[in-house]
Amino acid sequence: MTATIRAADALAQRLYAAGCRVAFGMPGGEVLTIIDALESAGIQFVLAKHENAAAFMAEGAWHRTGTPGILVATVGPGALNGVNAVANAHQDRVPLIVIAGAVDADEAQSYTHQVLDQTAVFTPITKASFTFNAGAAHIIADKAVSIALEGRPGPVHIDLPIAVAVAQVPATAPFARAPAAPVIPAPNVLDQAADWLSAANRPVIIAGLDAVNEDAAAALTEMAERFAIPVVTTYKAKGLLPEDHALALGGAGLSPLADTHLLPLIKQ
Repeated sequence: MTATIRAADALAQRLYAAGCRVAFGMPGGEVLTIIDALESAGIQFVLAKHENAAAFMAEGAWHRTGTPGILVATVGPGALNGVNAVANAHQDRVPLIVIAGAVDADEAQSYTHQVLDQTAVFTPITKASFTFNAGAAHIIADKAVSIALEGRPGPVHIDLPIAVAVAQVPATAPFARAPAAPVIPAPNVLDQAADWLSAANRPVIIAGLDAVNEDAAAALTEMAERFAIPVVTTYKAKGLLPEDHALALGGAGLSPLADTHLLPLIKQ
């Protein structure tokens, strides 16, 4: 006989396999099962006083650990309380798994207390929105993590209905989650960049959040020093190059020195 677990356990275990070790949120009847599943999987649930604060704490966990943050919010007002921080994660490229409690589809036809279209709310401020399905529990969990991390990172929303959370699913995932393979730029791209650099009279490096996420501070410093190119950073990338470095011009929009170099480029 095939061993089974709750669908909520499948989600929690796949998040643990992705490196997640902490989740933040507020409890409610609709999310008690997933909170229990997270704890059972080895993911600590941290109780916050408000979902907005919980989401920002989850964002901080991403910056600290490099693994997706997890927000747990109950149905309706609980989920909506986190909208501000989820939108911030979308703009700041933070991979955040937003697990929102939901009533079951059949019950939603008659039970309207605090029930609203959460997918419609989260779709514009997330990379993807799922309604959790027991038959695809492992797959949805892996897709959520992959989408949150791939390309430009960002939040992914999962509605988790009560009956789905406790539904029994196979304990073993259909296939193991494979990490993304590292890639390098195509040779012609590097050649084109070298040609542009050789032809530039007064090159300027503008470094942003992608450089932070790729841990490129050392490579950035080496390139700037090797070719004597000044560096301007975006707001979130401040610190990639020490502010007292001879080639550091400061942050765009924050430093008169940086803007002296950037504004003429925009005007042209």
